[in-house]
Amino acid sequence: MSDLLSCLNEMLPIYETTLPFSKQKVFFKPFKVKDAKAIGIILQEDDKKLALKAMVELIKNNSPECDVLNLCLADAEFLFLQIRSKSVDEVLHLVKNNEKIQINISEIKHRNCVKTEKIDIGNNISIFLKTPIIKDLLKLDKLDKEELFKSAIEKIIVKNEIYNFNKFITDEIKTALDNLPLSVVPKIDKFLKEQPELYVNLKFNSSETEVSGLLNFFIFR
Repeated sequence: MSDLLSCLNEMLPIYETTLPFSKQKVFFKPFKVKDAKAIGIILQEDDKKLALKAMVELIKNNSPECDVLNLCLADAEFLFLQIRSKSVDEVLHLVKNNEKIQINISEIKHRNCVKTEKIDIGNNISIFLKTPIIKDLLKLDKLDKEELFKSAIEKIIVKNEIYNFNKFITDEIKTALDNLPLSVVPKIDKFLKEQPELYVNLKFNSSETEVSGLLNFFIFR
């Protein structure tokens, strides 16, 4: 059986692509029959956290040399779409208000970049922000605004004391965030809005809608 699997793996074509944000060149093979369940979770499940986990496993299975855990979400989404385009077809089927629409994967664009930022909030306190990577997102309870807010904070420096958020438990992080000055919230919100993302403009009847951001190409309704 192992010889048969080796032969099957060798027969599968290998493709390559360059990720738009990290600029990494990665190689991948098309999806296999065993991937069908995970693909179904991504395309039909309304829970973004479950969809993210399924996407990570698919990338690990079909692009094993890619360090998916250290990619930003938009790079991982891009890679998933490239694998899908070589495995099924290049068309995504989206639905809004019971209206169906098709888009070609090649029409999906990307914007912004991986970034870091320092916010000084007075009294020798500084907050350091970073673009969350997949490893950060998998630690979150769910992928909503409040949780993403946490994942963007790398560390806080208070009077030269460094507090790295990846070393704190969830309750400690929540306590720290609840005690930040309210004036810092719009700055972190702005940082999150400027994160790497894929997007496409769609026309539904006479209106136009942009699909962008967190896994919305897969669970858009």
